[in-house]
Amino acid sequence: MSETIEDLLADINSDVFLPGLQREFVWSPNQIETLFDSLIRGYPIGVLLKWDIRRARDDYFAYKFIPNYIADDGRVPRPITDQGFTRNNEGVDDADADSLVIDGQQRLNSLYIGLYGSITTYTGGSGRTRDESRFWDEKKLCVNLFGHPQHDQEGLAGDYEFTFKKSSLFGDDDEFGYENRAGTHRYWFPLPDAIASDGLLLEQSDLRALARERVRSTTMEADEETRDALKDAASLVMDEFYHNVMKSELPVETIKKDNHHIKEIFQRINIQGEEPRPYQLMLSKLMSTWPYMEDRPFNPRQKVENWVEDFKREHAGYETEIDRDLFMRYSYMLLDDDLAGKSSVNNLSDTDLETLRTKWMDGPPAYSYAPFEWFPRAMELSLQSLLDIGLSEYTMNSKSHIALLAKFFYENPDVDHTAAEIRNDIFKFFAILLLLNESHGLLRRTKARVMMSVLSDSKGDLSSFPALELFNTLGVSPAREDIERVVEHARYNPNATGSVTFTSRNVAAVLGLLDGIYGDRNISDYEVDHIFPASRDDEVEEAAGEDIEIHRLGNLQLLHHRVNNSEKGTQWPKDWLDDLSEGEQRRYREDNLYPDDVEMTPENFTEFAEEREKRIKQALINRYVSSSTEE
Repeated sequence: MSETIEDLLADINSDVFLPGLQREFVWSPNQIETLFDSLIRGYPIGVLLKWDIRRARDDYFAYKFIPNYIADDGRVPRPITDQGFTRNNEGVDDADADSLVIDGQQRLNSLYIGLYGSITTYTGGSGRTRDESRFWDEKKLCVNLFGHPQHDQEGLAGDYEFTFKKSSLFGDDDEFGYENRAGTHRYWFPLPDAIASDGLLLEQSDLRALARERVRSTTMEADEETRDALKDAASLVMDEFYHNVMKSELPVETIKKDNHHIKEIFQRINIQGEEPRPYQLMLSKLMSTWPYMEDRPFNPRQKVENWVEDFKREHAGYETEIDRDLFMRYSYMLLDDDLAGKSSVNNLSDTDLETLRTKWMDGPPAYSYAPFEWFPRAMELSLQSLLDIGLSEYTMNSKSHIALLAKFFYENPDVDHTAAEIRNDIFKFFAILLLLNESHGLLRRTKARVMMSVLSDSKGDLSSFPALELFNTLGVSPAREDIERVVEHARYNPNATGSVTFTSRNVAAVLGLLDGIYGDRNISDYEVDHIFPASRDDEVEEAAGEDIEIHRLGNLQLLHHRVNNSEKGTQWPKDWLDDLSEGEQRRYREDNLYPDDVEMTPENFTEFAEEREKRIKQALINRYVSSSTEE
């Protein structure tokens, strides 16, 4: 059978919902625009599969389609969510549902957003915090009323055009209506305006009249002949929107099976297709079993969604890496394996699922935790440790390595994550991975899988972070070329947002391996300091008589935050050192590899930075490059 898009959308969130085993909505704004473009051209968009649940048992969860979608991976301010925008589907009373869509969610939800809702996006930019709604835009899907293939004369687009345009919800002005850019006339009509106040589509004659009235009332520089052509184009676009989009009939198959068969059908559909991704399949598998257990049933999807949103707010430096994928990778690692593909999910046995459920709920054996306490807590310790040592998604953005660190904390609950030894070992471990990542890809998922065996073989027995043991499993070592390349390319990034210490992975790699600077003191107490202050770069250039690179590695050092903020500040380095005792001067010069024969004055900036970089290269080569590698 078939149903029109108009009829399908009319039943959404009243009779038609989504099952809990469905993945989340993931389509981008561009994919939504392309879907509407395909429809208006009369292209097929595939079959929808619905599950008739009116006679099914009650062992399922129903969720709403999303009308107002957050098209962003980071944290979201409260005023945005207060306006009804969300990333996650809202659960509903099962009694309200007649059918659940088990194939076609992305297409149907995209249609729903385009015609009945909107998206919101963070505008970004320097100084624009995502915590303020004024730096966010609501956007509605629009069609260009003047864009039609039959009207390809000069001054018109000559083809269909759909795009999301800004509304005035979070700002003063919208982008709807007429525009003339580079001599091309366009009129952006928001598709939700085609829906009447009762939620039904306007009649075709009303849509034509609305389009022609919008053109007639628009102020533009155009003669009468051009205006008539624009009215004709607008009428044609509206007619084809009405017939090819809203009245288009989609093939719909309805299945009347019990939950057991639906789970199997859903798995087979996903196995045959290119999508979804492994983490989505895994969460679907958890949703097909855990909510229906006789002993302590719970909804894993809801748990993960809550953890993701909470962690995005609490650990902003990793907000775009915190998602369902991260939690599923972490879960699979607790089974001592790697979430590598669809086969990983298919190979999960009933015993595996029960083992993992116990790990989520109870924590490691021989420890007593409240339900669902230790599983998210270990992930929190991983994220907090990375942020406290100065890393972030700018410098270390591997979900698999975040999950690997969470596995370490989960399986070794007695470890004090704030201890200097733990923090410093974690920092040096990631510094060497960052140093070799470009040449050996050490932040790839497969490398985390290789290292996992060290943790799996030592569950509960580790009192410190096994940085050396983990690294040794990779069978690689730095070469002279690796060190030289990283030092030469290391630059502080002044445009990175947030308050993390390291804004460049190369800087983190080099300064992290110069561990004589911080020794056994906690790396979390250190900051990246510009030896010649970045705020005085104009003075340095004037004194040096040439253009200088104030953010180059030779001008960067790690400095205790108390010393940096209360003692050194924006002083010239020579003035700062002159105020210290001879012993303190000697320690800073030796630990930071200041060149002995270059006076630390602004006019000598370039010579100082170049000579210091040479010393850094040689120190790292002497320490980390073996004689066999050199040969």
